[in-house]
Amino acid sequence: MIKTILLSVCIFLLLSCGKPSVDDRPIRPIEVLNFDTLFAQRCSGCHGNEGAGSASIALHDSAFMHIAGKSTIRDLIVNGRKNTLMPSFQSNTGNPLSDAQIDALVIGMSENWGGEIPPWAEGRRYEIQKGDAGRGRGAFADLCASCHGPDGTGAVAGSVVNASYLRLVSEQYLRSVILFGRPELGMPNFACKTDDKTIDDIVAWLLTHKENWSNAND
Repeated sequence: MIKTILLSVCIFLLLSCGKPSVDDRPIRPIEVLNFDTLFAQRCSGCHGNEGAGSASIALHDSAFMHIAGKSTIRDLIVNGRKNTLMPSFQSNTGNPLSDAQIDALVIGMSENWGGEIPPWAEGRRYEIQKGDAGRGRGAFADLCASCHGPDGTGAVAGSVVNASYLRLVSEQYLRSVILFGRPELGMPNFACKTDDKTIDDIVAWLLTHKENWSNAND
């Protein structure tokens, strides 16, 4: 008799719970389309909380959003940056982003971080071009030596000619750092003080020190 009563109670409790609704179903990772969630899960590890910068440059920057543009940002998410730590988020077979998720990231960054564009950002170029290392050495001395030392080995700020460091970063990263700065590290942008060609020249001079790594390991 007691077993029958307990069985009846269990059946009643099970039936009273009802069938789970669609809203109760857990959201699969591929279905997440909320910008804040996607950025926190996929981008903040390198670009910081809310895009404020961390291991890599800040994306929460209206100048960056304007100069790079949606097309370039989407391409970087889809294809990554070759020979750097920036991976492709679409060819990642472990947990790729869908087209809809990539669109959500690009649109979210543009709408949330586009903001007012500083005057110096108008007409500026994002992608690196071939520079003149000889000219870049003089430009570095004029613009960068007060923090990084006249030869780039460091002063108030650290060395930017360390060959191991230069093996870890791309020429585009170096250009972006000069163009947009690293405000979270106290480095201002220099785009308001010089032109695109001069930035390319400085990058070309910095990259001459990358050869030191190869020579030391021959």
